[in-house]
Amino acid sequence: MKAIKKVLAVLACLCLVLSCAVFAVSAADPTGSITIQNPDHSDATVAGKTFNVYKVFNATTNGTNTSYSWYTDTNGDVPFYDFFYGPNGVVAKNVTDGNVQKAVEHVASITDNLDLSQFAESLHTYVTTNSVATYIDPVEAGTSTSVKIDDLSYGYYLVYDNTDLSTPGTSAVRSAVMLSNVNKDAVITLKANRPQVTKQVKENNGTYGKGTSVSIGDVVTFRITTLVPQHTMYTAYHYSVEDTMHDGMVLNTASIKVYYDDVLQAEGTGYDLTLAPSATVDFAVDFTDYMDNFDTNKTLVIEYDATVTNAIEAQTANQNTAKLIYSNDPTNELSTGSVEDAANVYSYQLVFTKFAQDTNGVLTNVRLAGAEFQLYRVTGSGDELITFTTETATNVEGASFTKYIVAADGAGTTDTLTVHGEGAATITLDHLNLGGHLGDVFIFGLSEGEYKLVETKAPDGYVLPDAPFMLNVVDEIGALGSVGTLNVTGSHTGVGSIVNTKGMAESILTVWAEITNKPGAALPETGGMGTTLFTVLGVVLMAGAVAFFTSRKRSSVA
Repeated sequence: MKAIKKVLAVLACLCLVLSCAVFAVSAADPTGSITIQNPDHSDATVAGKTFNVYKVFNATTNGTNTSYSWYTDTNGDVPFYDFFYGPNGVVAKNVTDGNVQKAVEHVASITDNLDLSQFAESLHTYVTTNSVATYIDPVEAGTSTSVKIDDLSYGYYLVYDNTDLSTPGTSAVRSAVMLSNVNKDAVITLKANRPQVTKQVKENNGTYGKGTSVSIGDVVTFRITTLVPQHTMYTAYHYSVEDTMHDGMVLNTASIKVYYDDVLQAEGTGYDLTLAPSATVDFAVDFTDYMDNFDTNKTLVIEYDATVTNAIEAQTANQNTAKLIYSNDPTNELSTGSVEDAANVYSYQLVFTKFAQDTNGVLTNVRLAGAEFQLYRVTGSGDELITFTTETATNVEGASFTKYIVAADGAGTTDTLTVHGEGAATITLDHLNLGGHLGDVFIFGLSEGEYKLVETKAPDGYVLPDAPFMLNVVDEIGALGSVGTLNVTGSHTGVGSIVNTKGMAESILTVWAEITNKPGAALPETGGMGTTLFTVLGVVLMAGAVAFFTSRKRSSVA
């Protein structure tokens, strides 16, 4: 009997253990998978690629119903909150208590395939810009034609191809994927690269980049580059580029050139050109009717020149934008997508101020009026006198002053810069106090480079410098087209003058220089001690001469 009781006790314990195990399995979070596979109608392949996986939302399911919560990483942060509610939030901006359900509803409202693709692109941009950590370690496909990512808890994911897409022939995945009991095992088909376009401008050193600085009147060269996409599965493939310039630049229509694989193309045989196809677009180059002549991954290049006018803007990046429009659905010839890129053009402001120096040659903070100047651009072929147009501007204190604007081709109304004659004799310099004060000259429309400032008239009571002031404006424009640094250096090789220079905040694209005059030397005045001495000596000499002649006369009479 005791033996039977022991057996029953063991069986009871075993049942309890088994029931706990069953409960543990049933209570475990459900998981799903994402499979990435090769496409049927493209030579794109998964092989050799690495994929990043990010989790946006958690999902909890009950039958066909699903509820959501923010995904929180191991640091307790909600990595995608700002995407929906941050400074550039797609649901609302700068919201500190954004509702996850509103974010989910925003995603659920995106049903068009192209819109979903663009949404995935925006998620991708967000994670790369904000260095969001991956949900799992990057997944390498090896030599396989497909890769399966298992054991993913239910939720909403972003999957993207982390392969270097600058390599010709690479392909991309940018997909947002929902895993739940309704869609437990998702399949993504690798897509051929979304066509890309690059807009560049020729920099002052002769290379092409994302930004340059210019003087008004300069001719600037732009370049647009794209790779021919995979298009053999289309019966008709639309491929065109629209270019929009800043209002401060005028297109040289005769300069437009188009190259395919470095071979110059003729209009009507390699492309169609339309000038000003709309109120905002300056020209369009359409390759649609010639795509059968172009091989995948070969390069198409468009180059053109534009002249900078006085409508160029200060304190901002003047953008020139290229928009690539392409077919994106083999089953619908009217369906297109687009992508844009821009290059920046800057023109800088120079403020210089005339200061006095004391009799010991030390710079003072006393500002001087009455000086006049001419400005030359130093080039390899000689010095070029710059002429200006003028306009009345107002500084932050409400004072009016003359702003000198560089004129194109020397066609300005004046070549003389006159310092401002009114305002405080001393002022604290900062980025709000540039121009419109006693002794200031304000110039707009200069590029980086070397300049010669020649003083042609000195302030009353001060000496005209015996040599020009040399100013060298130096900038650094980064790979993304933003001005990283902006400075000016200066020198004066003569005697009796000083030049100090200061780089200003890059956001206002302005540099500043201090330029001095020394006071004139004091000369002896008439009626002073010197003339008194000469007068006394003269009287003594005359008296002596009279006495001498009188004594001679007396002796001769005797």
